Amino acid sequence: MLAIRQDGAMPGQWLMDRDAQELEQAAAGILSEPRVSFYQWEVPTLSLGYHQTEDKIDYDRLRILNVPMVRRPTGGAAVLHSEELTYSIVLPGLDDLRTGSLVLEYIGRALTAALREIGVDATLDERGEALTPLANRTSCFARTSRWEVAVHGKKIVGSAQRRLGGAILQHGSILTGPDHLRIVELLKVREDTERSLLRARLASKATCVGDEIGQGDHVQRLRSALEGTFAAGYPHFVEKVEGLTLVARH
Repeated sequence: MLAIRQDGAMPGQWLMDRDAQELEQAAAGILSEPRVSFYQWEVPTLSLGYHQTEDKIDYDRLRILNVPMVRRPTGGAAVLHSEELTYSIVLPGLDDLRTGSLVLEYIGRALTAALREIGVDATLDERGEALTPLANRTSCFARTSRWEVAVHGKKIVGSAQRRLGGAILQHGSILTGPDHLRIVELLKVREDTERSLLRARLASKATCVGDEIGQGDHVQRLRSALEGTFAAGYPHFVEKVEGLTLVARH
């Protein structure tokens, strides 16, 4: 049975610490119940992937703009968490490494169905590249990977995954507004024109719920839709995992 938790806006460091702790508990067998959480960030916060270097981050601008920075327990590239709804799912007992792709598919289908339910013409990329950390990628929204969600070729959800023992943590940002573009203000650049070019490139690669169906408070509708699609898809995910296990035993 999948436990579903709806949280409000919380401090970024607290959220990342909780996600990391729940992954560790799932890997240790302390947390045996799979769970998905939906939350927002108390203030705009920059997060870096688990292995991402900090050489492109402008700490002076972080301080001037009063933007806190945290490190995620998952991989991937930088994200400015602001106008978004974040999902976080912890799944214990997935010892077969091949289950990582099944997790991506399950979550991708749940996200796509929820976005379509609220009117976003979202599609799932079933043929893209595998989800891997890319050292030369500054923003999480710079490209789409397999099982990620897009709208007319533009990314609307950025996700990252980490495995620890037999447990998997995956979390991601569902963009509700365009404020993620401000990430370019927090990066080191040689001149302002480079910052403008980076912003334009990112805007060409990503979209948000507000841009697709009009500005407004879509978060509550999205929360409700996600709760339904994650719950509905979970039994099918379990069936696929069990099928994989049976094949492995033979």
